[in-house]
Amino acid sequence: MVRVNDRTITVGAFNRRFDAVSAEFGAPDTSDPVVEKEMKLRLLHQLTEELILLERAEELNLVILDTELEKAIKTIRADYPGDAFENVLVEQAIVYGEWKDQLRLRLLKEKVVREDLETSIVLTPEEVSASYEAHFSTHGTDQDQKLNDTTADEKVVKLVRRQKAQDVYQAWLLDLKARYDVEINATAWEELIGS
Repeated sequence: MVRVNDRTITVGAFNRRFDAVSAEFGAPDTSDPVVEKEMKLRLLHQLTEELILLERAEELNLVILDTELEKAIKTIRADYPGDAFENVLVEQAIVYGEWKDQLRLRLLKEKVVREDLETSIVLTPEEVSASYEAHFSTHGTDQDQKLNDTTADEKVVKLVRRQKAQDVYQAWLLDLKARYDVEINATAWEELIGS
């Protein structure tokens, strides 16, 4: 279905992901082909983006270590009392191993964005100060007050960096896409959407 350099997603894999997404968020109104086509198009874009980010991760030698994955799982499980986490997986017919693989993938994509995009964002003192005033102004009202709280300083810088990264994300992704050999199998796509 989709190929980015040597990475591929087959029609079968696409269909499995579509079924999983449909199950997780409620099945689309399959009686309305426009809605189903729109969902499939969004998934196609998402999977293409995923392959692009995986290519970039490989270029940057980024991986998610087992310890990082286990820490993320522990954090997620902490939000569920007792056996509630396992019960949610069972209720939504989610296989734990597949969920874990998807979590690792999500963490890797986040790491690529953080390491490649966010670290390249240049922040001005004015941007940081404006964000500080907007989000952490309870520390005082004096306009000349310096940012003394290191934790608040770090939060503000992360917030501004993340906001700026969101603003340039699409352009950054298009730049990556132009670097790679991206191909969508038009025949398979047309068969999939019934055109």
